[in-house]
Amino acid sequence: MDHDTVGKEILLLLLLVAMVIGFTRVEKLKCVPPSVFAVLLGMVVSLLGGTSVAFASEVFLYFMLPPILFHSSLKFKIQTLRRTGISSVTFAWLGTSMSMLLIAWGIMVWTIGTRVEMSILEALLFASILAPTDTVATISLSKQIKLQDSYILEVLENESVLNDAISVAFVRLFSSMIKSHAIMDKWVPMEVILFSVLYSSIAAVFGALVAMCMNKLKAEDMTVHYVVALIVYASCECLDLSGILGLFVYGSLANVPKNVEESVGSMSMIIESCVYLLLGLALHTYDMTLFGLSLLILISCIVARVVSVFLLGSCLGYFYPEQWSVKTLLFFSMCGIRGAISYALCQGLSNSFIKSTTFVVIMFTIVGIGGLQKCMFRILLEDRQLI
Repeated sequence: MDHDTVGKEILLLLLLVAMVIGFTRVEKLKCVPPSVFAVLLGMVVSLLGGTSVAFASEVFLYFMLPPILFHSSLKFKIQTLRRTGISSVTFAWLGTSMSMLLIAWGIMVWTIGTRVEMSILEALLFASILAPTDTVATISLSKQIKLQDSYILEVLENESVLNDAISVAFVRLFSSMIKSHAIMDKWVPMEVILFSVLYSSIAAVFGALVAMCMNKLKAEDMTVHYVVALIVYASCECLDLSGILGLFVYGSLANVPKNVEESVGSMSMIIESCVYLLLGLALHTYDMTLFGLSLLILISCIVARVVSVFLLGSCLGYFYPEQWSVKTLLFFSMCGIRGAISYALCQGLSNSFIKSTTFVVIMFTIVGIGGLQKCMFRILLEDRQLI
């Protein structure tokens, strides 16, 4: 791609970002989430053949995701974990593991006898990509609603941050097992969960220690805070820890000046719009020949989410009956949005069916669930006052 072509592609992308940001300023259109508009806009441009811009997983994971997480962490009060910690960990680790197993079972059932039939390990690898809720998409969704009691939204955000550790661990484990032709046994899931808890704890402690050091230095420069945040994220990722969790803890504990928070917020809005546009622009990479099978796996993802949430939520209901009602669990189960993280994880695989189906699941959950989120919010009206 020559210099002029690259310049035109970047100009087009910037114009689309400007359209998305302008869309958020129109009062009458606020019923439609910006993420849904951005994805649909990107899909339209892709169908018209207006651009060949592709989604680069490395660029997203190391340059686009950190600013979004950093901004969200600055607004997050880590003290809320005292009341949401048990629920957050339950859904993040046990819920994600349960969803993964149910999705893997669905994948094996739907692909039997087809040209994409998968082994147990391949199905588990695919399910580990589809099972976790997406951090960027979930945080974007939670911004659209304000509740007097934000307990459910806090659990939803915490879940999306915490389940990154176990999902990445599962993806790496099953990928290495497939390459080495290893055999699945009953101890593997336990080992993954234990190591995920250990690595998550190390990432959280590292983020907390860096935040303590920055607080003692009383740094007020945005550049310093931003570079340190990137270093925390990259260091955790290089050590196979959860960069998302490490950065989230750092941002939650760091005493950042108001001007820094506002600057990071503006940067986050631009990058977030760009992420959703790039997802929509990736439509031309999808293989339409297996669309029906992809839809069946999408149904498996939705059913797995609902089953795992209601099973675990019913148990939590004994301890927190005022929080986990049937309507609350229904709302929570329908907020299982998959997004850019799942898409980035699947890009490292050579299986085109996995990539295409992951794209279908992401598009349907963002557009379907995101587009209907105002209706889902009304499910909570009898339990909590919407403001």
